[in-house]
Amino acid sequence: MKLLLTALFSVFAYSMTSLFLFGGVFQPIAFITIWNGRLGAPFWLAFVFLGGFFGFFVGAFLSKLGFKSQVTLPVFIVMAMSLSGVFVESYTSFLRAREINAFSADVEFRNSFFQTLRNAPREFQFYLHAAALKDCVPYAWSYRSMSFYQLPNNVAVNVLPYEWLVQCNITRN
Repeated sequence: MKLLLTALFSVFAYSMTSLFLFGGVFQPIAFITIWNGRLGAPFWLAFVFLGGFFGFFVGAFLSKLGFKSQVTLPVFIVMAMSLSGVFVESYTSFLRAREINAFSADVEFRNSFFQTLRNAPREFQFYLHAAALKDCVPYAWSYRSMSFYQLPNNVAVNVLPYEWLVQCNITRN
C-alpha cells in the first residue's frame, strides 16, 4: 500500500508540474530525449542535471527529517523539474538577451522561455520566441541556432505586430 501511494503521489506530482511548466505531460520527456536538439544553447542539459541534483538534496533533507517516501519522492520530482526549468530558462534568456543586444535591432519583442516551452512544440503553429526589425527587415529568433533568421514577408504578415507591418510597409509577396 505504501508503494502504491508513493507511486500515485509521484505520478500526480509529475503530471501537475509538467502541465504547469510545459503544458503537457509528455513534453518534459520529449525535451530531454527526442527534442533535445531543438535547443542550441550549449550545456543546457547540465542545468537540467543541476536542477535534479538540488531536487535530490531537498528530498534527502526531508527524508532525514523523518518524512516518508510518499512525501519526499513527489517533492523531489516537483523540485527537480521546477529548478531545472528555472535554471534552463535563466541560462537561455541570458544567452538570448546577449545575442539580441548584439544584433542591435530597431525594435524587438521577446516571449519568455516558459511561454516557448508551453507553445513551441505544437504542430501546425508558428510561434515566435522573439522577433525584431532591423532596417525594416523582419527577423525571428531560433532557439535551435540561438540566433535570428530573416522572416519571409508571407510569414511576417501573420505573426508580427500590426504596427511593425504598417511602419515598414511589409506585405505579402
